[in-house]
Amino acid sequence: VRCCTAPPEETDSDAWQFKLLLLAVAVGYGTNFPVGRLMNEALPAAASTSGRFLLAALALSPFISRLDRRLIWPAVATGLCDGVGYSAQSLALCDTAAAKVSFLGALTVVVVPCLSAALDGKRLGLASAPQVWLAALL
Repeated sequence: VRCCTAPPEETDSDAWQFKLLLLAVAVGYGTNFPVGRLMNEALPAAASTSGRFLLAALALSPFISRLDRRLIWPAVATGLCDGVGYSAQSLALCDTAAAKVSFLGALTVVVVPCLSAALDGKRLGLASAPQVWLAALL
């Protein structure tokens, strides 16, 4: 059974590809706010946001046929919430420094679990939710 076998040993010659991919993702995420700010200076916020979502839709469109039908409406709802959040972030970049918007966006890693604990009664102890504390420290 595949899930019960040990993974093959990873060599340093194999790991560089994954490290390079992780670096590219980090650079892409790190440039998100300054690039968003530049796009908002060149185009209206709605146009730049629409363009980014159109590119994402085109990139993900080949995978739509593989999506489980039960996940279509939750995926649409999640996309709409993400779109509203991204649009608000794009509008904030019009008159707020990119560093402040980035900080507030990163703060959601701490705020959302705290709201979940306050509203849903979820536990946030180190033993029950270590990922929350790790994310807060990062």
